[in-house]
Formats: sequence, structure tokens, C-alpha cells
Amino acid sequence: MSVVVSKSSPEVIRPPEPLKTTTTAIESIKRALSQALVLYYPLAANGDEFSIHCTGEGVEFITASVDYGLQEAKIFGESTGAKALLDELAIFYPAAGSYGSSDDEPLLLLQVTKFSCGGLVLGVTWNHAVADGAGITQFLTAIGELACGLDEAVSNFSDPLPDPIQQAMLMCPDPTDMDRIVPIDITIPSVLINRVKAESRGCFDGQPCTSFDVVLAVLWRTNVRKRVGAKDGYYGNCITIELLAGATSGMVAKASIVELVRMIKCAKDQLGDNVNGSCNDGDQLMEGLRRRYDVMHMASWRNMGLEQVDFGSGAPARVMFHARQPGAPVPTYFMYPSCKGKDGVKLLSLAVKEEHADVFLGELEN
Repeated sequence: MSVVVSKSSPEVIRPPEPLKTTTTAIESIKRALSQALVLYYPLAANGDEFSIHCTGEGVEFITASVDYGLQEAKIFGESTGAKALLDELAIFYPAAGSYGSSDDEPLLLLQVTKFSCGGLVLGVTWNHAVADGAGITQFLTAIGELACGLDEAVSNFSDPLPDPIQQAMLMCPDPTDMDRIVPIDITIPSVLINRVKAESRGCFDGQPCTSFDVVLAVLWRTNVRKRVGAKDGYYGNCITIELLAGATSGMVAKASIVELVRMIKCAKDQLGDNVNGSCNDGDQLMEGLRRRYDVMHMASWRNMGLEQVDFGSGAPARVMFHARQPGAPVPTYFMYPSCKGKDGVKLLSLAVKEEHADVFLGELEN
């Protein structure tokens, strides 16, 4: 018996070549984003108004470049050109007022823009139904950790809490009375904040007066996530709709700042008491939506960690909110994280109609 042995042609097996090192920050972010989506897989899904489909569709990512440096471009200015440039630094959902509720719209869109000076601007657009501000901060932090070389970024996707208030949202009235709201950038000076804190020292049974309390009294920060029972790693929504503090315009006008701070702190102590009770059925949401221009909503981005997200080049110089067509169902203020080298607390106001803007700013100055 003759046994035939067939052999391949000789080949040389060499030691493995070192993995290719990513040479640009944008490539590093893209690679880290892809890795993070394995862990935070619902963000790579799409969905409709009240559900998401985890089909791994991915997220939309665009890279862009600008032939000016950040200082030259003056993107934080008040000019029409600056606002037009901001519109180009992020991806927006196509329909005006859309937040990604169509079946073919991704839940997350990112754009990284490189300026000639080497500075980067990251524009993040996401469907608020899948994550709140703290949740998206956790996701961006995970991307940063992976971009910086960490092997793993932990996620803990849990069931949503609480259940969506579907019927109340479907019954929302048309926000036609909010059409004339104009965006206004505001800074509450540190000297004012510190003065009110000093005046209120000893007024609240040993509890400190926070910058949030002061800012909300002059124009509401609180950790809702702990009050509604969210576990560490949860990155969905922890939003409660509760009308906690109310007063007539006359009461507010006559009260001192410290008295207003007292009202706010009392309201914060009640926050979350009815999260799992009968009050969380949409009635309060509907009441707020009916009142519209008489309601003030405060969204605080302070202490979430957005100002500490690092993709390998250091923490951001500034974190801000921008909408191509600003608008909100009720008057809203966005309180920004602290900026490097900037005094006071910065906010974006989406709460004042155009015809009231000058009077509003004048009262703030006084």
C-alpha cells in the first residue's frame, strides 16, 4: 500500500506584528464608540414613540473639518454667523421638533469636527426616550475610557423606571403659545451667588444653600436618580414630573432671594415622594402643559460629569446645549457645567418670548 502525503508550499511564520496604533483622535473615538456600543447596545437600535428595537443598526457618525481655529471661529459669540456655524457642528433629526421617533431614525447621532488649531468639537444628538443627561454622560465617559486604553467599560442596562406616561404625552396640547420663545445665554455672577449663600447661612437647619438653589431663585439642581431607585450603571431615564413649588407673581416679586431659596429647598425635599404612587399617572404633567408660559422647568447639567469626559486629549473646555430650531414644550433653563476660567454659572434660557427678552435681561442685571 502506498500512502500519499500532500504538502503545501513552504511559508514563513513570523512573530506577530504589533497592533496598529491609532494616529488620530477621531479614529480613536470611532474605535471606542464601536466598542462601547457592544455594551450599550440599545443605543445602536432604532424605534418608534414608545419602544426600541435592538437590531444593532448602529449610530450615525460624521467627521468634519473647519479651516479656522476655535478662537478665530468665535463659535460662542452672539453673531448670526456664530449661530449658523453651531448649526453645522452637530447632526440634527430632519423634521423640525423631531427627537428621533421615526422608525428609520437612529437613537444616537455624533459628529466630530476638527478645527485647524487641532481643537475638536463633539456634537451629540440623541433620543431622550433612551437615556437622560446622566445616562448619556455615562455612555460618553465609557467611550472616553475605551479611547484611553481601558479594556472594559461597564454598563448595566435595566428595565425602565418608571413606566412611560404614554397617554399623557399623546394628549399634549399643541405648543403654539411657545413658538416665540427665543434662546438667551445668561451668566449668574459668582459674587451674587456667594452673597446669597452668605445671607442664607444658618437659615435652613444647617443645610447648605447650593448654587442651584440660588440660580433657580434668581430666575430649580437635585439628584432625582437616587430618589427613584436607579442602580449604579443604569443609563435610562430618571425623570419625574412633579409640580412642587408654586406661587403667585406678586408673592415672587415681593419675596427676598433667601425666601425664594427656602421655597425651592422645601420643594426639593418633596421631590420623588410620589414616584411610585398614584400621583405619577400623568395628571401633574398635563397640568404643567396646560399652564405653559406660567411654568418654569430647570434642567441642570452640573455634577453629571460631562465636564470630565476625556477622549484622550483632556477634559472639554466647554459643554453646552444647542438646537437648530430652539423650542421647548414649557419654559426651560439649561444650567451648564462649570467652564474653565469662567466666572459664575452659565445658563441657556428657552423661557422668554421675544417681546419680553429685553425686560427680562434688564431685571437680571438689577
